[in-house]
Amino acid sequence: MFDLNKLPKIISNKITGMKWTCDEIGMSGSTILLFDEMVLKIEKISRSSEHEKLLLGWLDGKLSVPKIIETATHDGYSFLLTSRLHGEMACSENSLQNIEDTVAALVTGLKMLWQIGISNCPCTNTIADKLIQAEYNIKNGLVDMDDFNPETFTTEGFNDVPDLYRHLDRNRPAEDLVFSHGDFCLPNVFVSGSNITGFLDWGNGGIADRWQDIALCARSLRSNCIEYAGYSEEEYQKYKSLLFNELGFGPDEEKMRYYVLLDELF
Repeated sequence: MFDLNKLPKIISNKITGMKWTCDEIGMSGSTILLFDEMVLKIEKISRSSEHEKLLLGWLDGKLSVPKIIETATHDGYSFLLTSRLHGEMACSENSLQNIEDTVAALVTGLKMLWQIGISNCPCTNTIADKLIQAEYNIKNGLVDMDDFNPETFTTEGFNDVPDLYRHLDRNRPAEDLVFSHGDFCLPNVFVSGSNITGFLDWGNGGIADRWQDIALCARSLRSNCIEYAGYSEEEYQKYKSLLFNELGFGPDEEKMRYYVLLDELF
């Protein structure tokens, strides 16, 4: 956890004396402090941290996202203080117990993203962009092997990380470009019943293929249903079918596999 005695004054002045808890759910490696009405995100300066600030400003008034209260950079770290979203994560116990409502909310969320025009979007996250970042991650030791799906190097048959990268580079699918969240997982989507109340974590957002978000949504739905809520594989498949029925088209399994594999390098 970041040493809070080293906060920039412009940030510390706004939170002095306030009670907070530390968010333990996120997997980004950031330090997240939760206040009653604010959230402070602390992370190393990166392409992702700068993209998030850009997109939150650009999305203000277009979509329900946290409002920026203050930003700062200091000693290699990015500090982002925002308003706190209301509602509950789509992976909460209540959301998973009412899974059909949650699936409806996820579909609503995807459609809300795709309705946003991309002509002046400040960030891109296409396959070309992601492969450049993936190559950087590999060369700089930023790929977390402990977080890999074991099947990537067993069932999927890749020898190592460079082998996976070469496969992804050689087999780039055609892209259907839309406005994308970039990490459309259940912890990043806030809901109230079947309604969306907001979206978190915009470091990978921007112009990207429609299937980027669909793939990570389906993967996250499966892991939360089976690993955390105790649903069977058969039950998950029913909710996956509901997801695509609500979207109005069927799953492109090859594209979904591609984006899940690509995500291993981030």
